[in-house]
Amino acid sequence: EAYKMTGDEAFRGPAQKAIDFIADAQYIDGGWRYQPRNTTNSQQGDTSVLGWQLMALHSANVSGLNVPETTVALAGNFLDTVQSNAGARYSYLPNHRNPSPAMTAEGLLCRMYTGWTKRNPALDDGMQFLLDNHLPRKDHANIYYWYYGTQVAHHMGGEQWRKWNLNMRTILV
Repeated sequence: EAYKMTGDEAFRGPAQKAIDFIADAQYIDGGWRYQPRNTTNSQQGDTSVLGWQLMALHSANVSGLNVPETTVALAGNFLDTVQSNAGARYSYLPNHRNPSPAMTAEGLLCRMYTGWTKRNPALDDGMQFLLDNHLPRKDHANIYYWYYGTQVAHHMGGEQWRKWNLNMRTILV
């Protein structure tokens, strides 16, 4: 993001090295975890870490840095293992069918970063599920959820964004 925002070529090399590290650290299942992939680490990826990595890859891509297509495609494969309801809900770990609002918001944003458009029915269904059942509440603060939910709602736009944003503005102020 610093490279994109400033255009300062001094940031290009370090930013590309960071993206190369992210690609190399990806687990065979397409996810990431708190330690880079290596031959002795048998952990699975998780949705939380995947989200941060995809955000970095997305920023790099819009900045004109080299983002391996296979890295993004593998991330999509990982998302398949944590999704339920045809991609409208997401869990923290693969094959756990206990989606949470925070992981659903993060998973939906990640799907956008891997190429789903807002016309995808699963994105609409997932966002509507969050709005109907998990609208942020002042008495139940979850900044992590609010962060990802706000991103997804903003990208979805329209009435979903209006409802989310009005609610968030009231809570935050």
